[in-house]
Amino acid sequence: MTAGLVGRTDELLLLTSFLDDAAGNGAALLLTGEPGVGKTALLDATAELAAARGIRVVRGSGVEYETEISFSGLHQLVGPLSAELANLPPPMRSALEVALGFGTGPAPAEMTVLHAALSLFGEAAREQPLLLVVDDLHVLDRASRSVIGFVARRAGGRRIGVLAAVRTETTGSSGIGLPEQEILPLCETDSLRLLSDRFTRLAPRALHEVAQQAQGNPLALLEFGAFAGTDDPLPGTGPARDVRALYAARVARLPSRTRELLLLAALEGSGDICVLEAASGLEGLDGFDAAERDDLIIAAADARTVRFRHPLVRSAVVEAATLDQRRSAHQRLADALVDQPERRADHLSMTTAAPDESIAQIVEDSAHSSMRRGDVLGAVARLRRAAALSSDRVAGSRRLAHAAYIGASVAGHLALSHQIMAELRAKTPTDRSLPAAAAAGWLCLMDGDVVTAHRLLVDAIERNTVDSCPNLDELTPPLLTLTLVCQYSGRADYWVPLRKLVATLPDVPASSPISLVRILEDPGSIPDALLRDLDEGLAQLDEVTDADVIHRTALAASNLDRLAYWRKPLARLIGDARDAGTLGGAIPAMIMSALADLYAGHWDDSQTTADEIREVGHETGHHTLAHVGHYLAGLIAAHRGDSHTCHAHCTALLDWAASRGLGRLEHWAHHALARAALGSSDFETAFVHASAITAPGVLSPFSIEALWSALDLTEAALYSGRAEDALRHAAAMRDAQVSRISPRFALLTAAMTAMTSAPEDAPALFEEALALPGIDQWPFEVARVNLAYGERLRRLGHSREARVQLSTARQSFERLGAVPWTARATAELRATGMTRMPRGDAGAGLTPQELEVARLAASGLSNPQIAARLVLSPRTVSTHLYRVFPKLGITSRAALRDALADCAEGQEAGDRPD
Repeated sequence: MTAGLVGRTDELLLLTSFLDDAAGNGAALLLTGEPGVGKTALLDATAELAAARGIRVVRGSGVEYETEISFSGLHQLVGPLSAELANLPPPMRSALEVALGFGTGPAPAEMTVLHAALSLFGEAAREQPLLLVVDDLHVLDRASRSVIGFVARRAGGRRIGVLAAVRTETTGSSGIGLPEQEILPLCETDSLRLLSDRFTRLAPRALHEVAQQAQGNPLALLEFGAFAGTDDPLPGTGPARDVRALYAARVARLPSRTRELLLLAALEGSGDICVLEAASGLEGLDGFDAAERDDLIIAAADARTVRFRHPLVRSAVVEAATLDQRRSAHQRLADALVDQPERRADHLSMTTAAPDESIAQIVEDSAHSSMRRGDVLGAVARLRRAAALSSDRVAGSRRLAHAAYIGASVAGHLALSHQIMAELRAKTPTDRSLPAAAAAGWLCLMDGDVVTAHRLLVDAIERNTVDSCPNLDELTPPLLTLTLVCQYSGRADYWVPLRKLVATLPDVPASSPISLVRILEDPGSIPDALLRDLDEGLAQLDEVTDADVIHRTALAASNLDRLAYWRKPLARLIGDARDAGTLGGAIPAMIMSALADLYAGHWDDSQTTADEIREVGHETGHHTLAHVGHYLAGLIAAHRGDSHTCHAHCTALLDWAASRGLGRLEHWAHHALARAALGSSDFETAFVHASAITAPGVLSPFSIEALWSALDLTEAALYSGRAEDALRHAAAMRDAQVSRISPRFALLTAAMTAMTSAPEDAPALFEEALALPGIDQWPFEVARVNLAYGERLRRLGHSREARVQLSTARQSFERLGAVPWTARATAELRATGMTRMPRGDAGAGLTPQELEVARLAASGLSNPQIAARLVLSPRTVSTHLYRVFPKLGITSRAALRDALADCAEGQEAGDRPD
């Protein structure tokens, strides 16, 4: 392994250790350095040692002229693993075959391809360790780079090694997060040693001149050393530029036929001999001999591929060719790639700069192929190229608009979409097509401009559907965008044109925006067939590969209370998006995941996701979606009794919504503030906020928040002396028939009915509510019903029975960390005559540190005084007290003394009512 590598002892030791780790468990490493510094030589040496140790080696390389050919790099790595590919489960095998163009079928989501590639490499490593070697990672296509990063971060435990190399100046753009090792230039001593070993006839003075000029760059040392034996002066001013100039001079001296073949190889990228032979014409590939003798290319031992000695050789070949020569080479490659539509389209697109509608259509078809393979950004790039080649102005605008829409709504790259829309406006300032409206409307919505978005979308939809039966596929993007615009506006009048259109359209699957409109208008009237379709779709969601369909299905699921069944797929989707660097497009999934965790009582997880939604949303320009994070964080703070944080998030919602007409955000703020007021038993304030979402006795159409807050409004009305309003709202909930939609809606409906029922009927109705199947998925709602039941029993004089429900509620609230709700339940328990909390309950969970802090606080010391005495920070003292209060069933510092005394007595006396 060390032969010929001068001055690389430390690097070789590191790579030997890397191989040990890779073979034993799995490892990944990224070599970085300037061009020519020796990264490729180290990759070759490592691959040689790995093969000698019985490690299977599979190699690939980025190609500068294939950066827009999706999965071209992955194609190189999968090619040698055909036997393992055949052994994969059919869904994974199909995903890879479709992604790589081997097969046909529905578009696999990028995440599906990532998992399939990981499974393939894992299968290859099952019998012997596997080493993936990837050179020039910085020019690898984006989709393949995502795969490399995904596999590298999961190599542990699989005996997979991933070793890649990237130029120093492009390290940040590689974006795959691997451990890095910078390869530095050689020191002067090693430079002179390398030169003297290779060029024994050079005089010492010449050796020193070459070493000074090469600046420790090994490739420059070797090339300059060879050049120093001639009468020509050294060209250029820096190592990389100098070497490229030397390569250009060597290429220029080759026969024209050889240069022609080298250009084909440089533009083809993979070095596939079969493709190059087909493109070379009748003369064949004999012309390669001169380049091989000059050590500019290297033919594989199996004679199936040829590769350039160094990427700089490839660059020199392309730069030396004229524009006409490059176009001719692209045409010949396109003719040779008739069985690979995307690659053929890419080469065809480079054969002309003039508009050519036939080529534009071929390139657009290849963009749709990219979408089917799950490569959204590849599709965007091809659509833009198709638009540039369009001779039909309308078709060109449509292609640009579609690129902007999928780039924004599916990939989440708003900056790119804004750029494309600027190009579109420059070409057709008055474009009112459906694709243009969908793209512009989405971008406006993300910036909070629902007024402009609504006007653009309604105008385009009416113009394009008034005289013809609409094409549902073409209508889907603008219809989905308009649905979200109407929902975020919170305005009833915005829905009128959409309702009118949807009324004329047929029944469609649950994933269609047409179904979403019908769901939002009246969830209780949704046919059983649509619910079954949705449930079946959710059950099969792991097999769905179209990211847009997944998003739309999840939207329907969130509005029909089915997120509890989808928490794991959501978590996987978000994790994969994070690995792939496409979190902007995953924000809707993050929102649904946070809601699912909130409902399930996993508030810490929900809070973490809510924080990330705000951060990622604002960073990527999804400002409207970022404010969902404020809603979630405000609601969690309300549950936990952190009123300051709750009000801060609600203020952010109200401030941003006020100038933009975003009524839905205002509803979110009122929902969180109502919940906070209920926790502190401020029922009058709670009623003001809850009734701001919807009036008592009314469940506003197109407002899912009206259902989410229905119990809040009923409780606030009942306990603020508005029994009639509470009664009417409970009746409205029953009339809406949402009980059939989900266990939670059934629980809320039953609880509201029990709370507003006659005294003699209430206990039985509460028992029915708490006996409903499936309600344990919503622990906070169940605890609220326990609390309401216990409160009602106490008021009816059934203290013993009330204690059972109130104790259950308090324990549930305590587990959740719902501080004010724990205090409400505790206060109700005390009102039943229970003055001692049960042993092992109130106070029993205090840690020694918490107990000491509580005792000092009860003695009257301030937080800074306690901190000084215990050598803690005041913030830590505050945190301890924040945890102590719900454990003791109190809400203020003033109650600490009595609560601690009760705990001490309760350990002896146990649970006894006065």
